[in-house]
Amino acid sequence: MSINQEELLRINKGFGGNLRSGSSLDFAFDMIKNKKIGFYKKLAYLLRAILVDHPFSDGNKRTSAFMVYSFSRENKKQILDNDLLIYHLISIAKKNEIDIKNIIYRLKSVIK
Repeated sequence: MSINQEELLRINKGFGGNLRSGSSLDFAFDMIKNKKIGFYKKLAYLLRAILVDHPFSDGNKRTSAFMVYSFSRENKKQILDNDLLIYHLISIAKKNEIDIKNIIYRLKSVIK
């Protein structure tokens, strides 16, 4: 993945947010650097950090959606259903879904 934390902060700022707490993002970016884990797991860690831990003052779900589209494009994957993707992002945030396996399952249902 070619994004770094500074770029993510810039993207979120475009959605009107500011960083409140970066510790969960630090962990997610450490996981992204791990070459032993795949596309879906890296994305799941990043989404969990953004959607569940709410590191930004605003725009967490919009930033997450942007990241899914960016990850998909970068890895030559296709999003099959935009509405279902948005549903899953909102559901992960509302339910505070922390189980990475469940987040991966949701991602695999909309990204191929």
